[in-house]
Amino acid sequence: MWQVYATVVGVNNELTPEAARNALVSAAAVSEKMRARARWASTKLAIFGIGIGLVAATVGLVESKAVGAAVFAGWIALVVGMTIWERGRLAHLAGTRQRINPYWIGSFACYGVALAVGTGELSGVPMYWIPASVIVALPMLIGALRERRA
Repeated sequence: MWQVYATVVGVNNELTPEAARNALVSAAAVSEKMRARARWASTKLAIFGIGIGLVAATVGLVESKAVGAAVFAGWIALVVGMTIWERGRLAHLAGTRQRINPYWIGSFACYGVALAVGTGELSGVPMYWIPASVIVALPMLIGALRERRA
């Protein structure tokens, strides 16, 4: 950091217009690079949105307990894998957590409603569970698109 300051300011502590322009261009480039690295939350939302949609469809359409257990094991593996992946993402956009929480809440609320309505007579009915799984995934997928633009 000191070297950058010394280069921009110079020995006389005078900031030339050219040095100021170069410093601003450099800062903008670094800022954009950091913003690009910090957009990982959209990937996380998209992956979890697809995952929860598949879980909802499987829960509603597949009657095999072994397949159901495998799907939940897959969900747990996805959560663990994404948690490990997320820890490697050191850059964060300000307010990411506050922006993405409503999408998580929306998907899990839709999942709860889909389960409450779909168990019983609608169990195994594709005309219910396919649209329901899309609706369950939709809040996170919308969040992924919006977060990509943040």
